[in-house]
Amino acid sequence: MSNKFKILFLINPISGVGKKKIIPTYIDKYLNKQKFDYRIAYTQYRQHAHQLALDGKAKYDIIVAIGGDGTVNEVGSALVHSNCALAIIPTGSGNGFAHHLKIPKKIKQAILTINNYHVITVDTGIVNQKVFIGTCGFGFDAHIAKKFDEYHKRGLMSYVKLIRKEFKTYQPKSYIVTIGNTIKKFNAFMFCVANSSEFGNGFVISPNSNLQDGIFENITLNKFKFKEVFKLGRQIFSRTIDKSIHFNCFTTQSDYQIEILEQDAVIYHIDGEYLQSDTNKFNIKIDSQSLKVVCYSK
Repeated sequence: MSNKFKILFLINPISGVGKKKIIPTYIDKYLNKQKFDYRIAYTQYRQHAHQLALDGKAKYDIIVAIGGDGTVNEVGSALVHSNCALAIIPTGSGNGFAHHLKIPKKIKQAILTINNYHVITVDTGIVNQKVFIGTCGFGFDAHIAKKFDEYHKRGLMSYVKLIRKEFKTYQPKSYIVTIGNTIKKFNAFMFCVANSSEFGNGFVISPNSNLQDGIFENITLNKFKFKEVFKLGRQIFSRTIDKSIHFNCFTTQSDYQIEILEQDAVIYHIDGEYLQSDTNKFNIKIDSQSLKVVCYSK
């Protein structure tokens, strides 16, 4: 009977289109076959990775999400509270969760990271019974996630173009946040619940987030003038956005509720993938120490 770890690679053929043909070759070349027995499967539609991970989590020690944050969410949300660990080969447009874990973007180096098999247990979140791994958001970030999904090109420059185009017409929303007996009311241009630190592409919205502390950072940005975008951009990419006068943060450790006023249906995002809700109320829960993840280790 083999003592090797069993590993399933799930390749999203849409994410990282130019890489999908070489990934099996890289896996065969660089995966430590003395340590792992492996199988490769391709996803065929949205949420297929989730179903494959659900079906495989009792059979495998590791399931690898090969794609972007959407694929990571599909796989990771299936593996919560299981003994099967999530690993990532980041080939998406943003790869925010992988960046937080310092998983290399180069395929070879990501596979070598898997070979090290350094596993930690991290927190996840639940928003209206849907699992999020890194972030969820209700403001301008959700609006851009929807526009990006509809856009014809992937990559960082597409995000930049969409932000520039949508900024002037997007209006801040009004929020009520209820945490126990405490009620917070405010307007915000962006409102993000952060378990991890970034959206992707180095866009660090919550530089102090820790995946293992049982705490969510609730990040809001006030409306700012377009001429300030470049200064904010430098702060975001240098991990100093928390120094901005437009930045606000409050932390939560228990369940709480977010209500978005003057709206019946709300666009929001989970790990960069937009959704439309038929309610303006969202229940947020922290699921502490709920997911095993293979991450970078020196």
